[in-house]
Amino acid sequence: MKTVLQLLFFGMQLILPVCVTLYKPNAIHSPLLKEKGEINTSAVLGLSGTGLYNLQGAYALSDHTGILMDGMVHHRSIKSADNSVERLTLFSVEAGAGYFNTFGDKRTGIFQCYAGSGFGHSSDKIDNSYNTYPEASASAINLFIQPGVAYSGKSSSVAFDLRANYVYLYHVNAYLYDRFEFWNTESRLYTDATLYFMNLEPAVTLKAGRGKLKGFLQLGLTIPTLNARSFFIINTETLLAVPLIKLSAGVSYTFGKKIISD
Repeated sequence: MKTVLQLLFFGMQLILPVCVTLYKPNAIHSPLLKEKGEINTSAVLGLSGTGLYNLQGAYALSDHTGILMDGMVHHRSIKSADNSVERLTLFSVEAGAGYFNTFGDKRTGIFQCYAGSGFGHSSDKIDNSYNTYPEASASAINLFIQPGVAYSGKSSSVAFDLRANYVYLYHVNAYLYDRFEFWNTESRLYTDATLYFMNLEPAVTLKAGRGKLKGFLQLGLTIPTLNARSFFIINTETLLAVPLIKLSAGVSYTFGKKIISD
């Protein structure tokens, strides 16, 4: 089944002038919680290497423990020169819990470590006039652990987080064409294939602004490690390397936080 799946996505690339995408990571959530009752929220737009729309929320259960929840939605529609149209849709949600602690004379330093899991679904479909609607889809479960350190002052913060993210894709369904000529319309549907891989995702997150509302900018990388070949199979545009660079921007707002002077 693994060989079939590899041929499947290779075949789709030869038939169609588009890339196959069944997985995109979300923007890294760096909560920067400091005290019990604090709520951190962010709305983030993925510019490169991540899903397009990201919503993030975290809540401090105590002065040292917190929970987080994230959601991501990604959609694109691309028309090619041959009038074929690729329609890609992805969504994912995840939740986790972790430990945080402040340090330094003014408690501006933060150590944080969160772990959790999530679920997602993706569909990549190509409509054209000469093939019977090639389509690939999959569901996914992920497990992650994310330690990090940060400086958080009154008007700005900077955080470095390193996420280890294990992703298991199941119900991978797609059509396999016996020959790769564009006029061939004979295909077979393969269902319930599985793939897995693990990525390391280092990220630097900058927040700046007045009071509790701040601008958000994040730069990071996606580094395929365990079973990296499977990651590239279901995200062929990353073979160009640029999509492995993650860039996102947005806004962040914190409720219930005591503003601490720099």
